[in-house]
Amino acid sequence: MFMEEEKLYTIKEFSALTDVSTDTLRYYDKIGLFSPSKRDEKNGYRYYTLNEFEQIGEIQTLQQLGLSLDEIRTFMSDKTFLSSYKLLKRQYEHICEKIDELKLLKSYLGEKLAHIDNIISGQLSENITVRYFPARTGYCSDRNCQDYSRIKSESARIIEKYNKNLFISSSYALYIPENELLSGEYRNNYYCVILDITKDKNTKFRKIEFSAGEYVICRYAGTSFDRNDTIEKLLAYISDNGYEVCGDALQLCVIDENLTNIDSEKINEIQIAVRRAEKNDM
Repeated sequence: MFMEEEKLYTIKEFSALTDVSTDTLRYYDKIGLFSPSKRDEKNGYRYYTLNEFEQIGEIQTLQQLGLSLDEIRTFMSDKTFLSSYKLLKRQYEHICEKIDELKLLKSYLGEKLAHIDNIISGQLSENITVRYFPARTGYCSDRNCQDYSRIKSESARIIEKYNKNLFISSSYALYIPENELLSGEYRNNYYCVILDITKDKNTKFRKIEFSAGEYVICRYAGTSFDRNDTIEKLLAYISDNGYEVCGDALQLCVIDENLTNIDSEKINEIQIAVRRAEKNDM
């Protein structure tokens, strides 16, 4: 019975058929991962058949699953049912871990974009308002940071190994101790705090609680170190409107040097915990 001769494809034709570049096919051949079924001994031309189509598809799939070319070559050189099952199970678990990481990353990025959207929609308002905040927890450094590089390094030390990236999170802040707020020492002292992270019991950083309640707040355009006028304005408002300071203050770096190098585009928000002052009967 006459057998039809199997069609041969040049490397260019096979590249078009599989959407794998000719350079990649030559490289696969060079490292012993995937070779053509035939080669012209006179001119060295490579020829492929449809039998190799499934094999190149397998390589592409394994790459999509996250395997390196060395891992693929090792796997394909000694492939068994059990080794295939173990590989698929391992990569499935790895992909599940990556999905969890991406969900967390998506959450942080959404949080950051929500803050930026709030700035864009509301523009910069330097009006003083009173707002209720729920209780918040942070970990702080008591090192005095006098420039951005120190703020960055201290923030990085606090957040160490925690998978909340400072660039996309909205947890980067400074805190102002109540005693320094009232004494005026805040003019020279800048302390980092990172909100919404979990630390183990042996952490070298101090846990700080910001109580639920009313906060007098105001935003300003400028760097973290341009806050003094805004704080003085807030303290005057507190005194003039029957409030008193009742806790540490927060300085949220809403738009900082991670998003812009232009100082006038940077936005900070000062939040001072307050309560109604007790009236003294005469």
